[in-house]
Amino acid sequence: MFIDGNKRVAMLFANKIIIDNGCGIITISQENQTIFFEKLIKFYETGDNSDLKK
Repeated sequence: MFIDGNKRVAMLFANKIIIDNGCGIITISQENQTIFFEKLIKFYETGDNSDLKK
């Protein structure tokens, strides 16, 4: 579900995992979505999550 780059599905399942573990949700404001998705795609392509974690 995460390998093909489907960002909506990735966010949905990430939130399910986080909610199931009592840690809240991930939400990205409209004005930050473009940069977030760029960082998410970089993570998909490189496996380096350091920029995404910032």
